[in-house]
Amino acid sequence: MRRGDLLEGKSPLLTINFLRRPQLSTGLARITSPRRFKPWPYLLIAPSLIALGIILGFPVYKLISLSFERYGLAEIIAGKGTFIGLENYRETLKDPEFWRILRRSLLFTFGMVSVSIVVGGWLAHLMVKMHPGLRRVLNGVLILVWAMPQLVSISVWRWLFSFDFSIVTALINSLGFEMDNHNYFVNTFSGFMIIGGCVAWGALPFITISIYAALTQVPKDLIEAAEIDGANSRQVFRNIILPMLLPVYIILISLSTIWDFQVFSHIWIFLDSRPSAEYYTMAIYAFQKSFGLSEYGMGSAISLIMIFALIGVTGYYLRQMMRMGDE
Repeated sequence: MRRGDLLEGKSPLLTINFLRRPQLSTGLARITSPRRFKPWPYLLIAPSLIALGIILGFPVYKLISLSFERYGLAEIIAGKGTFIGLENYRETLKDPEFWRILRRSLLFTFGMVSVSIVVGGWLAHLMVKMHPGLRRVLNGVLILVWAMPQLVSISVWRWLFSFDFSIVTALINSLGFEMDNHNYFVNTFSGFMIIGGCVAWGALPFITISIYAALTQVPKDLIEAAEIDGANSRQVFRNIILPMLLPVYIILISLSTIWDFQVFSHIWIFLDSRPSAEYYTMAIYAFQKSFGLSEYGMGSAISLIMIFALIGVTGYYLRQMMRMGDE
């Protein structure tokens, strides 16, 4: 290369780069060009989506449409309901019994979720500190409780507190207290305590195992560093463990709230399919309106109000969970 070429800005490197530039721009254009639409993935999942839409979508549509109709025995015989607009919702919201049952359902749900989360968390932390052999035994017991059918577990609890053959009553009598043939469900407080204990007992395995699995993922070096710095167990839990397990707790609280708010079979079986009005929760109330009084439109409206109440209760936890997912 001559000296004059450098002075005039003629460089072999610049010439090479200039010649290659169109090839680079062509490659970028090829990369940034819009991709062709490929319908095959959508066609493959289309049957599943259609099936889900029919199985889930049609009942929801029917529930919503029935809530705007008067649909009793006469309408069943005629094969067509009478459109009445928002009348079912107005009658439900004006009924004082509805507000009493809603308040009772919320208190029952709050109590059961609190007991389940606190006891399940305590058992999970206990399993971390437990001897491996005892941990395996407790884990096996929890899995057996979890695998037990709900009807069987309710029947066992019902037998424990039965009127004629109660083991709990026999134990109390053996301690010197006279309590023969005691009906625990005459008093609604003791009745709901027993029903709530059965509900919490069935929920403990899932909550305990979930929290224990999350605890095993907490880095031990962080806990050891905090303990070396002088932090006690309460400070370690509040500042290290709880922030890391908060997403798990939010999910468990949300799921437990949904499950406990719609408890039906426990109350229905404990009280021989004839629960009194003092034991009505939202699920029992909607069932009695629909099938007991044959007011299917009213029952549909109550069910939709129940869904909105659940969304309102769990909305905060769902927003927190979504915010954590975005972060």
